[in-house]
Amino acid sequence: MKKIIILFMLIMPILFLGIYLLFPLKPLFSPEKYGTVIFAENGEILHSFLNKNEQWCFPPDTTIVIPRKLKLAVLTFEDKHFYSHFGVNPLALFRGLYLNIRYRKIMSGGSTITMQLARISNPKARTYWYKFREILLAIKIETRFSKDEILQMYLDNAPYGGNIIGFQAASFKYFRKKPEQLSWGEAATLAILPNSPAIISPGKNQEKLIAKRNKLLKMLFEKNVIDAETFTLSVREPTPKKIYIIEQKANHIARSLHNKYRGKSVKSTINNEIQKKTEKIIKQYNVLQKMQGVNNAAAIIVETKTGKIRGYIGSQNFWDNEFGGQVDGVKASRSSGSILKPFLYALCIEDGIILPQTLIKDVPTYFGSFSPENADHKFEGLITAENALIYSKNIPAVRLLNTYGIADFYNFLQSAGVSTLFRNAGDYGLSLIIGGAETNLYDLAMLYRGLANYGKFSALKIIESDIEKQFKQPILSPGACYLTLDILKKLKRPGDEFYWHQYENQYPLSWKTGTSFGNRDAWAVGVSPDWTIAVWVGNFTGEGNPAIGGARSAGPILFDIYNSLPKTAKWFEIPSEEMNYIGICKETGFLAGVNCSDTLWVLSPNINKTVKKCPYHQKIFVSETDENEVCSMCWDADSYKSKNVSIYPPHITQYLHECGHNISKLPPHNEKCTTHPHHNFIEITYPIENSCLWIPRDIGGKLQKITVKLVHQKKKSTVFWYLDDIYLGTSTTKHSKAITFSEGNHILEVIDKNGNRCIRKFKVRLKK
Repeated sequence: MKKIIILFMLIMPILFLGIYLLFPLKPLFSPEKYGTVIFAENGEILHSFLNKNEQWCFPPDTTIVIPRKLKLAVLTFEDKHFYSHFGVNPLALFRGLYLNIRYRKIMSGGSTITMQLARISNPKARTYWYKFREILLAIKIETRFSKDEILQMYLDNAPYGGNIIGFQAASFKYFRKKPEQLSWGEAATLAILPNSPAIISPGKNQEKLIAKRNKLLKMLFEKNVIDAETFTLSVREPTPKKIYIIEQKANHIARSLHNKYRGKSVKSTINNEIQKKTEKIIKQYNVLQKMQGVNNAAAIIVETKTGKIRGYIGSQNFWDNEFGGQVDGVKASRSSGSILKPFLYALCIEDGIILPQTLIKDVPTYFGSFSPENADHKFEGLITAENALIYSKNIPAVRLLNTYGIADFYNFLQSAGVSTLFRNAGDYGLSLIIGGAETNLYDLAMLYRGLANYGKFSALKIIESDIEKQFKQPILSPGACYLTLDILKKLKRPGDEFYWHQYENQYPLSWKTGTSFGNRDAWAVGVSPDWTIAVWVGNFTGEGNPAIGGARSAGPILFDIYNSLPKTAKWFEIPSEEMNYIGICKETGFLAGVNCSDTLWVLSPNINKTVKKCPYHQKIFVSETDENEVCSMCWDADSYKSKNVSIYPPHITQYLHECGHNISKLPPHNEKCTTHPHHNFIEITYPIENSCLWIPRDIGGKLQKITVKLVHQKKKSTVFWYLDDIYLGTSTTKHSKAITFSEGNHILEVIDKNGNRCIRKFKVRLKK
C-alpha cells in the first residue's frame, strides 16, 4: 500500500503536467497592446502611434531579423543556455533559491528568457507560487514555439524603461536608429535594460547603467564575441541621456492608415524626400496666399505607371488649428469646376464626334432655362476642339456633353472609379461638365493617371503590398487618350514657367486647371509618363475669394512640385497600333468632303466611328466675273462656273466677324432670278424653337419684357418683325426687340427686304 501511494505521488505531477501541456495555449499578448507604426517606402518610420496604455510599443514584425549584436548581447546577459534548456534552467533556479534564502531577500530569480516572456505576458506579484506557474507556462511556451520565435516575442514585448516597450521602439527612442544599425555599445545597453528598467534607464542612475553595460561588454570580449579594439571603443561610447521624439510626417494619410490598421506595422508607398519637399512647397505658397485670404491647400503625388502614392499633403499644416489644418483636403469633395473637361473631349474623340482640329460652336446657347456662359463672357462663333479645351470654354463643353449624352459621361466617370457622385445623372444635368459635380484630389489623380495609361484606370496604392487592380481592357481608347494628352501639353504655363520650353532639359507636362463657381476652389492637375500631380487651393470653410483661381493659385504649386521630382521619360509614346491617319478639312477639322479645298492628314483613333464630313464647305455657281451667284433658273449657258465656298449659319458668322475673322462674303444672287436663294441669311437666336419661356415680375408685380434676338449675315440689312402676325417694327445692324408677352403659344417671324425669313414657335408661362 505504501508503494502504491509513493508511485501515485510520482505519477500525479507528471500526469498533471501532461494534461496542462495538452490544453491550448492562449495568445500571450493582445493585439491592443501594440501601437500602429507607419513606414515610408524605404523602411523609415513615417509616423508612429501610442497604444491604448500610452506606451511606445511597436507591433511584432516577422520580416525583421533580430540583429546579431543584440541577439548575442541578450543571450550573454540573460540566458547563456537558452538554446539548450526546455524553458527552465534547474541549476539557475536552485542557485537563485539558495541566494534568496541566504540573504533573506530576492537576489536572483533564476529566470530564463522563456520564463521572463511568461512573466511579461501575465505580470503578477513575485511570489513562489507565481514562480511555479511561470515555470509551467514557460514549459508550455517551449512546446508551442521555436527558440527563435520565443526570443523574438521576448524582445518585442520586454520593458525598456518609462513607456517604451520592445526593442524596436527602444532603438528608435534611445538611439534614433533601426535595430540593425546599432553598435555593440548600443546593443549592450538595450540588452541590460529589461533586467531592471524601473531602476536603471537612460537619464536615470546613469553611472550604474554605464557600469552594467561595460560589464556585459567585458563578458562579450572574454567570450571572444568582440575583439579588444571593439571592446575599447564600445566602453567609451556615451549612453543615451534622453528620449528622442520620433518625427511625425504625412499626418493625414498616417492617421487614416492608423484607423484602418490599428495595432499593426504598415509599409506605405510614401517617399520621405518627396513628402518633405512637397510639404515645404505647400507651406511656402500658403504664407503668401494667406495674405490674400486664401488659407488652405492640398496635394497628392502619384507614380503614373504604378499608381503608388509618393506624396500626400492633406493641408498646408496639420497643426494649423485656426484654419482647420486637420481636414484632409485630398479626400474632401469640392465642386469640380472645369477639371473634368479633358475626359469628355477624349470620349467625344473616341466616339467620332470631334478631332482636336474640329470646329465647335461657341455662340449663345440655351437648353431650356439653362444657358451656360464662358468665363470671359465672350463668344468665338467657332473654335477648334483643341482651343476650346486649352482655353476651357464652357459653351463648347456643354454642347459636347449634350451631344455625347449626360448619362453616358456619368457612367464613364463611375466606371473609371470616381467615388464622389452621390446624385444620379439627371440631377446633375449639363452642369456636370462645368462644376456641377463633386470631386476630390484622390479621384482626380486616379482619373488623370488613367488617361496617361491610355484608358486603363485603377485605384491608387498607398500600401506597398497591395496588388494593383485595373481594367484588363481600356475603357477609353489609347488613341483618344494620346490626342487629349497632346492638347493638354499646349496649355500656357503660369509665371516664370511660361518660357519653360526655351531652357535645356525641360520636360513637358499635360495639365489642366479648374475654378469652381464663386472662386471657392482652385484645381490644377498635371500628368507625365513619370508623375501624376493634383493640387487644390481654397478655404476649407467654402468661402470664395477673387484670388482663388486654377491657373493663378494652384498652377504655380503644381509646377514647383513637378520641377522638384526626378524624371526619366520625356513624353508619351504614340500608340501607333491604335491610330491611323485620316484626311480632314484644313479649315473646319471635319472629314474632308469633295467641296473642301485643302486637306490635312492627322492622327485619329483606330475606331469604327470617325467625324462627319465637313458641313460648311459647299459648291455654288457664280457668274464669270464672280459678281453674282446664279442657279439653273438664271445662269447663261456659257458664262457661269462652280466655286467651293465656306457657308456658316448667320448666328455663327456674326460672332466670327466680331472676333475679327475674315469671312469671305457670298456674292448676291442674281437679282433677275425669279427664285429665292437657298442660303439661310437670317436666323432667330432667341428664343429657340419649341422652348418654354417663364416671364418674371419685378418688385411691383409688373411683368418683365423679354428681349428676342436674331442675326443677319449682311450687317446693314433691315429686318421686319412680326409676333403672331402683328407687325412690331424694324431693326437695322443690331437686331433685337424687347417685347411684353402674354401667356400662351406664340409665333415670332422676321423677314428682310429680299424675302429671307425665319420663324420660331414657342410657349410663354407667366410667373404668378
